[in-house]
Amino acid sequence: GLRTALNNIRETSIVDNTLYARYVEEILPNTNIGEWSAPILDNPQLMNEFCNKLIQRIVRTQVEIRLFNNPLQVLEGEEMILGAIGQEIFINPIVGRRFNVDDMAGLLAKYEADVKVQYHHLNSDVQYPVTVTRAKIKDSFTSWDSLDRFIEGITTALYNGAYIDRYEMTKDLIASAYEGNNVQIETITAVSSEATGKAFVEKARSLFLNFQTPMSDYNAWAKVGGYGREILTYTPKEDIVIILRNDVLASIDVNVLASAFNINKADFLGNVIGVNNFDVYEYQKQTDGTTIRVKTYDGSAIVGMIADKRWFRIWSQELVMDEFYNAISRTWNYYLNDVRGYSYSLFANAVVFATSMPTVTATKVEFTDDTAFNIKVGEKVIRTVALTPFNSTSTVTFSSSASSYVKVTKIDDRHVEIEGVQANANAVTVTATCETTLTDTISVTCVSGT
Repeated sequence: GLRTALNNIRETSIVDNTLYARYVEEILPNTNIGEWSAPILDNPQLMNEFCNKLIQRIVRTQVEIRLFNNPLQVLEGEEMILGAIGQEIFINPIVGRRFNVDDMAGLLAKYEADVKVQYHHLNSDVQYPVTVTRAKIKDSFTSWDSLDRFIEGITTALYNGAYIDRYEMTKDLIASAYEGNNVQIETITAVSSEATGKAFVEKARSLFLNFQTPMSDYNAWAKVGGYGREILTYTPKEDIVIILRNDVLASIDVNVLASAFNINKADFLGNVIGVNNFDVYEYQKQTDGTTIRVKTYDGSAIVGMIADKRWFRIWSQELVMDEFYNAISRTWNYYLNDVRGYSYSLFANAVVFATSMPTVTATKVEFTDDTAFNIKVGEKVIRTVALTPFNSTSTVTFSSSASSYVKVTKIDDRHVEIEGVQANANAVTVTATCETTLTDTISVTCVSGT
């Protein structure tokens, strides 16, 4: 494969009518690498041409057999050839209406489809550079094996850097969705025994079955404040993927897990992916000039995820190589450019398994309708509050400035029941409080009446 690739460089040179093919011989089974490489080393123009084609021809030939096998690659979508924004459109199932033979007005009514739109952006543009010196190339020409190892080293440095980052960024989608409370979350007891493992399998099986039925419980559209009515989503079982930490996966018998999902083991393994963790890392440059890998988010609370494969919105626009020859240092710089988009769908079914809920602190609390109103004795009304961000996990408390006239009962962190107790001429202030300093109020006057 190596000698064929090198001969391909020569053939390309013939087509392009360059000097390379005139001085560099075709490689035969008994060709000596020292004699073959002598013209390349002696002629800077030939060396430059060789290096310009080296990565494009040889490294790409090696790609499929010497790269990190990213287990999450199956979640990637199609290429986004043009543009930087992808549009995901979801059309809710039509709500039926009862037939009425006398409903003549219905003939002329307009029935709009319930269309939702989410936009995804190309948000990852990473460049992986490596410098090749003349001395390194010269050393690699001592034998065919040395040249092969040299090429393998370049391949590892460039492509593995990109493919490992792809693996990490795919996991980061799960961590960021959990951290921001932008996905449905099921809290579980840490899987550490047969009993906790069994409980986890039962919960996962329940979700697996429910995913296949049209429901609004497992997408995040309404959870993050998506407009309009809730959406109904369902997932065919072959499109359901289960991603678990390796330590959890190792503690659960795969046969038992496959049996719980009513899938034979061979097929089931194609739907289950093990990952090392859900921590988030980034490379940071130190004051001494060195670069170290630093954990920026502790994802230890995340056990795994069950999701529709379409939840992962990952697009690739280009994976291209550029090269530049620096005459001053007599080095060749190669740049692998990987342009991609990483996002997740608010329409698709997805549930994160975690041992605790994330914390998303509110920055604002307000009644959706804070207009002053009158309430009769014995009457009860419900008012709704909204938090910013919409999916904040902050706790809201409600109070009345005069509970003997207007009583408040908390329903949950978004709703309060207001009840008229005794008529009073003065307005009573009902207050919603969040994070101790965030408040909003409504003026309520209790009046007599039947």
